[in-house]
Amino acid sequence: MKKLLAIAVAAGLAAPMAVMADTTLYGKMKVSVGSNKNAAGDSVTTVDAHTSRIGVKGATPMDNGMSVTHKVEFSTKNAIDNNGTPAALGARDAWVGMKGNFGEVRVGRHATPLSLSSDAVDFMNVGGHASISDGPFRISNAIAYLKGFGPVAFAAAYVPDETHGVSSDIISTLINYNSNGIYAAWGHQKAKGGDATDNLALGYKMPAGHRVGFVYNKVSDMTGIAVNGRYKFGKAYVQSEVGSKSHEDDDKDFDGSYQVLEAGYKLGKGTSVWTSFGKNDIAEKGSENKSSHARIGITSNF
Repeated sequence: MKKLLAIAVAAGLAAPMAVMADTTLYGKMKVSVGSNKNAAGDSVTTVDAHTSRIGVKGATPMDNGMSVTHKVEFSTKNAIDNNGTPAALGARDAWVGMKGNFGEVRVGRHATPLSLSSDAVDFMNVGGHASISDGPFRISNAIAYLKGFGPVAFAAAYVPDETHGVSSDIISTLINYNSNGIYAAWGHQKAKGGDATDNLALGYKMPAGHRVGFVYNKVSDMTGIAVNGRYKFGKAYVQSEVGSKSHEDDDKDFDGSYQVLEAGYKLGKGTSVWTSFGKNDIAEKGSENKSSHARIGITSNF
């Protein structure tokens, strides 16, 4: 009886493992302690979780040669630094797809192809260059298609509005080139009845790990530019990004710039310590929104 019970327990444990065989648990913890200063000169001590996240992703092969793909990812920022809803996990990606020789179709919450065009050169994790682009990085109800042609890739997403009597569907597209360290991409997005947004992103990664990137963003009469670079020496690195935003409408003037400088040291695989300094004075006309920060943090990928 004991042997039968042991066999039954072993079989029960083996079944979930078989199901999980094509699924990967992954995450990133990027946490810092620092000081933020506002326009009035007031300083506060902060704990920030930045781009921390946890997720699962994978693919299940089918008999016809295609695969069912899936990804569910959550932001752990608010659960760590309490800057939003206390202990809440923020929604990032959550989609299911079908992949084959035709490419891949994904349905659910997905990063917009527009945002992905510049995400590849956002190695400082400024945030999808959110400081210079107005559109959301991720969006729900997306129907996305992705296809690669050697070093060239194409992506498109259709996002229905789903509101009766309202038609503000979104179409977002991306085409990029990525080979031998060279990256070039153009992203375009437009909601029905709204202004179009365009992203141009260029980057180069050298064999030694040094990197440079450039992003140009345009929506209506608002323009944003960001330039960044990284230099590595041994296990250490130093990197910086500067950006600006300007609005050509005198009634809605919106401009300013930001600068970030970071230096870090690699402790081991996927783990590094770093310190960061920056300032931001992007604000609407007639207002003042100057801020600055100094932080020390650790990043661990798993």
